[in-house]
Amino acid sequence: MGKGRIKTIRKSSSKLRFLDIVADGFKIQVMSSFGRSGVERVDFDNAHAKLKKGDIISITGLPGRTKAGEVSIYATELPKPLSPCLHVPPLELEDVEKRFQSRHVDLMVNPLPVHVLKARSFIINWMRTFFLQREFVEVSTPILAELSGGAAAKPFETASKVFGSDKKMQMRIAPELWLKRLVVGGLHRVFEIGPNFRNENADATHNPEFYSCEFYEAFTDIEGLKRTTTEMLVNLFNDFEKARPQQFPNIEAFSSREQTVKVKAPFREIDFIGGIEEAIGCELPILDEPDAAQQLLEIIDENDLERPVNCTLPGILDYLASEYLEPECIQPTFVTNIPACLSPLSKTSRRESDGQLVAHRAELYVAGKELANLYEEENSPFEQRRKFIEQNKFRLVAAMEAGEDLPIEILEEAEQVLPEMPVDESYIGALEWGLPPTGGWGMGLDRLVMLLCNVQRIGDVMAFGGLRGTVLAGRGLNKRVEEEDEVEVVDKAQDRLE
Repeated sequence: MGKGRIKTIRKSSSKLRFLDIVADGFKIQVMSSFGRSGVERVDFDNAHAKLKKGDIISITGLPGRTKAGEVSIYATELPKPLSPCLHVPPLELEDVEKRFQSRHVDLMVNPLPVHVLKARSFIINWMRTFFLQREFVEVSTPILAELSGGAAAKPFETASKVFGSDKKMQMRIAPELWLKRLVVGGLHRVFEIGPNFRNENADATHNPEFYSCEFYEAFTDIEGLKRTTTEMLVNLFNDFEKARPQQFPNIEAFSSREQTVKVKAPFREIDFIGGIEEAIGCELPILDEPDAAQQLLEIIDENDLERPVNCTLPGILDYLASEYLEPECIQPTFVTNIPACLSPLSKTSRRESDGQLVAHRAELYVAGKELANLYEEENSPFEQRRKFIEQNKFRLVAAMEAGEDLPIEILEEAEQVLPEMPVDESYIGALEWGLPPTGGWGMGLDRLVMLLCNVQRIGDVMAFGGLRGTVLAGRGLNKRVEEEDEVEVVDKAQDRLE
């Protein structure tokens, strides 16, 4: 017995009907003939006359192949209606907004989104198994707290009846600070897979609600994190490609894609400062010197580049990386030795080779997009407080440089400057109890699924297409046919079920 939704109905002759039914992303043909049905001709005709495209039915029959060689079900009984569809499903649905606003119709009409969501489940469960097999403990950390932290982003604010409307609460932007508290407490291998919320604009690779995986392991360093990351992704990509033909064949094979990403060890590495120096043909100033930002702006002017909107030191360095480093990272590439001012939660040290103050941190880029962040965690409460304060000073510098013509609020709205972030004294208090040397790692799972499934919009890998899709859900395609009133529609549905 098979069950599914009717995709097409074809009448081959007065005694033969062909139905295509779909379920779980796969399609199969049903051949229903009067001779095999065992009923009177009028019953055969009436049963098929009531069937409409989009209806959900049950079929009893035997598997076989048609003369054309297509695998089919040869029905031995009449199709049994299970649930009618009160609309006429469109032949195609390509408009992005309509697809996300009526995701159920999108999944019904287009086979690829179904396979992408199945691939997402495969990827998340694969990663969970990867950590559990290495004796990590999976945990769930708070979504709501007085302060969010662990990343540079503007949080969503809300309130709770527990404390009253006067006390603002924030939705988490990352689980990092909570996970490190658990390491302090003695859970030396922890990970979490779950949602985060950032009050930012949406584009092809960003959505205000997104999924991430973060893990923290005591007594490992940046080299250990790079080894774990490489092993994980090489094995994931191999297992995904093995599973793809059977489980989600509508996803394009790696070998046939226009931009082929080859995930194999070892991954390439680029030194952040050295890579920029090589690209522009001159040395960068010592980046923690007071006039470093001004010297960098002079270098930008000499290279005929447009100045960034945010001309603080972190803003300039982010801009240079986006211009010179990220486009070079098509194949998996670790960008290493990131300047200390860009890494307030990472341990730092001064390099003997050039005197630069760098973080024990790396970012993994694939196909020109950041995929993972790797840290040796700052475990000194005194250094961590200093770094939090220094981070907020850059916001004040941006405000002073922008002046009255470009208020800091406009820069913040345009995501050209970090939002105001109070020093998290609660977290610093936890560090005072002693965080062992710890390696931390975070990856955006939506971007990982985009990469493996070869889709270009983050909404395509989310069940309901991101924030715009959920807020505008049901617009347009869910309206009943205007010439039929509600009573007529209900009556017709009841007749077809009976």
